[in-house]
Amino acid sequence: MLALVLQGFLLSLSLMATIGAQNMFIIKQGIAKNYVLGACAVCVLSDVILISLGVFGVANFFAQNVYFTIFLGIFGCLFILIYGILALYSAFKIRSLDSLQNVRQKSLKKVLLQTLAITLLNPHVYLDTVVVIGAYSLTLDSMQKVLFALGCMVASFTWFFSIGTFTKKASLWFKNPKTWVILDIVTALVMFAVAFSLGSFVLEAIMRQR
Repeated sequence: MLALVLQGFLLSLSLMATIGAQNMFIIKQGIAKNYVLGACAVCVLSDVILISLGVFGVANFFAQNVYFTIFLGIFGCLFILIYGILALYSAFKIRSLDSLQNVRQKSLKKVLLQTLAITLLNPHVYLDTVVVIGAYSLTLDSMQKVLFALGCMVASFTWFFSIGTFTKKASLWFKNPKTWVILDIVTALVMFAVAFSLGSFVLEAIMRQR
């Protein structure tokens, strides 16, 4: 039983421990001390729902509907590309400590809505939680699936609240506006790389249908 929980924990953690749109957003909220724990809670709750959907049956739908996967990939590619462009724009826009303070002054509602957008409009979230984790659990019985899913959910909680807490404590490093500029540029480059990867995936999927 413990082995199944551990399997779910390690698989989920390995999927989350990559620099992507969701993680970069949490890092920036933590550094800015801008309701990062609320953002982490949204990410974890979203994972709980999506992992449950994947483990308990929806993985087959995604695996068998290639055109839906292509549509999801195209939509996600455009969304992440726009996110990268906005990050690059932010890097050149921020020039003073006062402007950084304006960035930080977001309402809880706005942060939570942005977190939902970054999470639910990112196809990698569905590929990781629903397709990969869901496919991994196809050979398990009902009780085993519960234990496996529990391990995945614990990993989500551990990961997001760990990076959220760490970056919140590291906020002193980002009093210099130039540090924010660097972070925005890195964010933009990561988003462009993710968009390129998704675009390649979509093109390959389209070519296979011909």
